[in-house]
Amino acid sequence: VRLPARTGQDMSPHLPLPLSSLRLRLRLWLLVTVFFVSLIHAPSASSFVLVQRTSTTRTIRTCRSTLTFHPTHFTTTLQMSADQKQEEQSSHADEDAAAAGTAAAGTTDTVGFIGCGTIAAAIAEGLATQSSVPIAHICVSRRSESKSSALAARFPALVTVTDRNQDVVDRCDVVFVCVLPEQTAEVLRSLAFDPARHTVVSLVATATLAGLAAATALPPGRIYKCICLPAVARHEGVCLVAPRAAGGGGGRLLPLFRSLGGVVEASDERQMSAMMVPSALMAPLYGMLKQSRDWLTTNGGPGLTQSDASYLVGRMFWGMMQDAERKCTEDGAFEELIAEQTPGGLNEQALRNWSDLGALRDLDRVQDALFDRIAGRTDGSLRTEE
Repeated sequence: VRLPARTGQDMSPHLPLPLSSLRLRLRLWLLVTVFFVSLIHAPSASSFVLVQRTSTTRTIRTCRSTLTFHPTHFTTTLQMSADQKQEEQSSHADEDAAAAGTAAAGTTDTVGFIGCGTIAAAIAEGLATQSSVPIAHICVSRRSESKSSALAARFPALVTVTDRNQDVVDRCDVVFVCVLPEQTAEVLRSLAFDPARHTVVSLVATATLAGLAAATALPPGRIYKCICLPAVARHEGVCLVAPRAAGGGGGRLLPLFRSLGGVVEASDERQMSAMMVPSALMAPLYGMLKQSRDWLTTNGGPGLTQSDASYLVGRMFWGMMQDAERKCTEDGAFEELIAEQTPGGLNEQALRNWSDLGALRDLDRVQDALFDRIAGRTDGSLRTEE
């Protein structure tokens, strides 16, 4: 099997343009010139999507416009009424002023990590490489040593590594707790926090706000839970946080989370527990990719290497997820994508077979079990069907 070179370039033939007349050439030149001038003079913006969810709106900021999604409609800044524009500008001005005030007070520029596993290292990398929030210092505990050492080697002027968790607390205003669930209470009780200075963000999935408050002796507004995936290292993820980070110690968190790709604020801890479940489907998704790749290498013939099969499966799924991401702010988006499948085609057949086998129902059972574990009701084992 000979696959095209994996350059990402368009493999379509280049068709000659009918530019025989001087007038047509001049028009094309003018269009190209106007296009590039518009790019040069367009307002600068981040290359990633920023998401903020409040009780009534979710704002998606893209490179060229801001879309404000309400429960029943959405408008763009190019089509807003005067009142909507004023409200939007006022909201953004308040956010920018709050962020500026926080930065001036020096409350967002020192960030620490107690525990340095995959997610902690991803957040640290994302903060070290973003440019929207000034970060003066990142301090990480040594474990795991491979990840902490890699961060220090890559960002020697910004990242320091320490063997003592208390050093992380003493040197930083915002402290991310990234230890194993069974270690959380013991680790936090051994540390001395300043209620007037520190904000603690727990990435421990099963930790509760009440348990974190008891272990740290910090007041409400200084303790938060957060869940994110490794894509935040590239500013492409989204941070799920509870409670809503408005005012108090939370005011310093929103700019940090936005710089990692976006933030969704859960209304309360129970809602966050449910919203955490999709984040636990990362491993099942990778398992599905592996299963598809292994099937392909078995059935694709001797000329198909595992590398080629991995590339094909990965790129196909990436294309599917791009379509899903582009529509994810619309009601009924996934139903629409399903309806787009060719009637009687392979995709419609595959979904029907999955449904007939009970795979979709089984996915709900998996999610129910994860929800039970996060809420502390069970150990996450599957419920016995009656």
